[in-house]
Amino acid sequence: MKILHTSDWHLGNQICGRKRYNEHEQFLSWLLSLINREGVDILIVAGDIFDTTTPPNRSLEQYYQFLARAAGSSCRQIIITAGNHDSPSLIAAPRELCKYLNITVVGQVPDDPEELITILKDLDGRPELIICPVPYLRDRDVRTMQAGESAGEKAANLIEGIKARYHAIGSCAEKMREEMGDFIPIIATGHLFAAGGITWEDDGCRDLYLGTLASVGADAFPSCIDYLALGHLHLPQRVCGNDRMRYSGAPLPMGFGEAGQTKSVLMLDVQDSRNMSVKEIPVPVFQQLRRISGAFEEVLKELGRLKMEYSPALVEVILEDPRIIPDASERIRTTIQGSPVEVLKVKAQRISAQAMQPERAEESLAGLSPEEVFHRRLDAAEIPKEERQELLESFHEIYSELLEEDTNSE
Repeated sequence: MKILHTSDWHLGNQICGRKRYNEHEQFLSWLLSLINREGVDILIVAGDIFDTTTPPNRSLEQYYQFLARAAGSSCRQIIITAGNHDSPSLIAAPRELCKYLNITVVGQVPDDPEELITILKDLDGRPELIICPVPYLRDRDVRTMQAGESAGEKAANLIEGIKARYHAIGSCAEKMREEMGDFIPIIATGHLFAAGGITWEDDGCRDLYLGTLASVGADAFPSCIDYLALGHLHLPQRVCGNDRMRYSGAPLPMGFGEAGQTKSVLMLDVQDSRNMSVKEIPVPVFQQLRRISGAFEEVLKELGRLKMEYSPALVEVILEDPRIIPDASERIRTTIQGSPVEVLKVKAQRISAQAMQPERAEESLAGLSPEEVFHRRLDAAEIPKEERQELLESFHEIYSELLEEDTNSE
């Protein structure tokens, strides 16, 4: 049995305002070809199908067209769970229709673990796999808020709530396996930040819960789980080096910080719960991203070289130059005229003997994260350092609640 694990498609994502529909279309076509070529039996998509809770219609069309084609492929079952970027109600809305296409969609975790667990059968009707499709667990799914909790207490209670959820689901799945009396594999999904997880600058990975306080340890997952298919982190990686707890990573780079990174999906070859192998399959580069940094003349030289290559590329320029060059952006873009190279962002950094400081004249609100804007507001209001921690904790909590609000539910 072959199982394909992927996540974090982020359909509808943009880079510096540039839409990426063509890249996503190429990825989905490649994924469908891979499914047919390898004879994949089960496809798992572990969250963040869309980039926002209100994706554009074109992204919805891409998603449903892919599901229709995949349902007619070698794939016998498709498992899709919601991530923190997704609207749970939007993901779950077509679930009754999807059942007829052997597609399981889970937007929100039910109270009863048995309602979540799916037993997949082979062509002869014999049980061959137990699936526990756990979506992104929102704060309200796993804990009850207590008055007067500190940020540390909230994070600890949240992690305990996640752990309790997984162990309840695992206990139920293990009981089912014992009743069947066979070495049937148990596979679970998750969309969370596991302790020790690696992120990359500008990889588009949004902090979960209370800032970055809540990261889930490997002990949160019961030992009966034979493979844990994770989403949320955009770099492919193992949890604590465990080959059976893995992030597939995002199939497309989410920002210029990931330029040059190899993206992948994961293929599982499963015999039974004791015999299972996992291999990474690299995803082709559908759109080249480049980050160029250096003094002004060095940047122009590198852009000239890219222009001569005449290869399509999206570029971010970081000027590391002690001089103020008023027409730098215009001259940079003039250098690449007549080529398929496109400079989407020019960021100037002044270098002094003491430190490298951002040149704020080059900044825009779109280039700042909400937390950076809040820090700027604290600076402008001259809030004392000793008072900032509590304000930041409140900001993180309020912002997390806003992000988790499902505007499609009514």
